[in-house]
Amino acid sequence: MTPDSSQDTRYRQALAAHGAELARCCHGYERDPVLRQELQQELHLALWQSLAAFRGDCSLRTWVYRVAHNVGARHVQHHAGKAQMLALEEIEHLPDERLDPGHTERRLDLQRVLALVHRLAPLDRELMLLYLEELDAASIADITGLSTRNVATKIHRIKALLASQLSATRSPR
Repeated sequence: MTPDSSQDTRYRQALAAHGAELARCCHGYERDPVLRQELQQELHLALWQSLAAFRGDCSLRTWVYRVAHNVGARHVQHHAGKAQMLALEEIEHLPDERLDPGHTERRLDLQRVLALVHRLAPLDRELMLLYLEELDAASIADITGLSTRNVATKIHRIKALLASQLSATRSPR
């Protein structure tokens, strides 16, 4: 097998196994549909290019998330001046933003969570998106380069703040 066909094969395997996760990842990093499409293209190109160096030292899933994390982080940093980012301490003081009442309660909760996640600082957003993809703290640490304990602590704090904000939006005024 030539290097190009091996790379193409790994890329197809990665998409077959993790394509839906990558699409959700792009949606988590970018709200704007046009910029999301741009991010998705950047991510797929970066993934394909990176697979030439993939040697199996980690799982394919970890590799895919590492690439997605790096591309998403660059994207967020590039567009950071255009969007309002919030520190964890600031998120609990957000005003109540009512969403379209025509959706189901679960859909509303998901929209509320994503709206809050989109307003987090880049690193906190990345951690939460990986957590929402059901990765454990050790896997997230491997992807982000943070310690497992730091990841677990930050995720715990983010979850507590998101839960607090969500319960505030549900309570009657």
